[in-house]
Amino acid sequence: MLRRLLCLLLVLATPASADWRDEIIYFVMVDRFADGDPSNNEGVDLDNPLAFHGGDLKGLTERLDYIADLGATAIWLTPVNQQGPSIEVAEGTFQPHHGYWADDFNAIDPRYGTEDDLRALVVAAHERGIKVLLDVVYNHVGYDASWTVTHPNWLRQGAECGGDAITMCLSGLPDLKTERFDVRSAILDAHIGLAERTGIDGFRLDTYKHIEPDFWAAHRVFTRLRLGEDFFLLGEIWDGDKYLAKAPFEADTLDGIFDFTFRDHVQKLLTGIEDPERFARYFTNRYEVEGDHVLAPFLSNHDMPMLLAMMRGDTAKLRQAFALLMFAEGPPVISWGEEQGRRGKAWPLNREDMDWTGGDVALAEDVKVLIALRRSEADMRGGAVETIYAANDLLILRRGAITLALNLSDTPVPVVQGLGKRVLYGGDPMKLAPSGAILFAHD
Repeated sequence: MLRRLLCLLLVLATPASADWRDEIIYFVMVDRFADGDPSNNEGVDLDNPLAFHGGDLKGLTERLDYIADLGATAIWLTPVNQQGPSIEVAEGTFQPHHGYWADDFNAIDPRYGTEDDLRALVVAAHERGIKVLLDVVYNHVGYDASWTVTHPNWLRQGAECGGDAITMCLSGLPDLKTERFDVRSAILDAHIGLAERTGIDGFRLDTYKHIEPDFWAAHRVFTRLRLGEDFFLLGEIWDGDKYLAKAPFEADTLDGIFDFTFRDHVQKLLTGIEDPERFARYFTNRYEVEGDHVLAPFLSNHDMPMLLAMMRGDTAKLRQAFALLMFAEGPPVISWGEEQGRRGKAWPLNREDMDWTGGDVALAEDVKVLIALRRSEADMRGGAVETIYAANDLLILRRGAITLALNLSDTPVPVVQGLGKRVLYGGDPMKLAPSGAILFAHD
């Protein structure tokens, strides 16, 4: 049956998925967001940044109104499969709180909740107009996972680990032999079956570049056959940009990838490493992609220090970064708590718990305003970008009827006359504050 379905690759029409370019994606590490069921807090240790902290699917469901009020229209949540055992590292006991060390792809880890909890989350999210992306792992299992004993021939371990991107054992994890039909059948049925039963809207695909392209071609066939043409596939390709996106977009095995270079350029611009002219050249040319596919820009994720930490806690610069994020084409991704100033440094401190005491309320309100502008103003979301000025610590970009101006210096500068008739966001329209951002409309 599997072989017959794979043959459909030669004949299956592949229309594009529903347009995700206008979505605002809010990223949640389930264990670090909200604890809605203390009864499943096995092994929770809030003093250990590597341990479980009690967040679960019920807690996320209870906090959906916060995400909706922020203005997000989709959530990406980390994997929820049954996890393998903890390991000991130099920093202490490392529990699989993150969800990427699966032991059983056909079960939900009770520390996150149940399949019914996931289904309830999806229903509640859809009632609020929020789509749900579930993170799934096809590349590996956790350390000492049960398959290392029950199905060792399905895995590369030890001396079998190769030296290339496909056959390497990433971080020493047992590598799934996804070239085998029996392995493919098992993991595709597990992940796609869960999506069928719970009604999620798409997958975030972990470690995309570490699996052979023909697996992803088969994956596209099966997701479309069983989940529909609009099921969204967002791939993680480390250092991803329009160039690394070209092959999967041309093959149409993905609908989008994360734009890692956006974070890199924004950080360099706001810390003085990259001058405005170079950034403007990048920004005006970053979104050259195949067909209806998307590049998803972001400022921070769970595998790197938070951008605010890299800017030494300067929230004025973080506001500038959010202004650029909401002015960038492609669905922007916000990491949990980033909107209220979460500033975790290097791993494992970059995975702090969500601060439900409020965090930086003023920052969160500004982010909410920027999200609302992006949703209401079409020229915030897409189209050709023109550089109006990029020199002397001043950057001015225009798309359609919207102009964004950033002061990259530590002194106020006069606003250039004629930028626009209405101030949509920012301070005094007659001058641009140090590390300030202003959005104008000139319609």
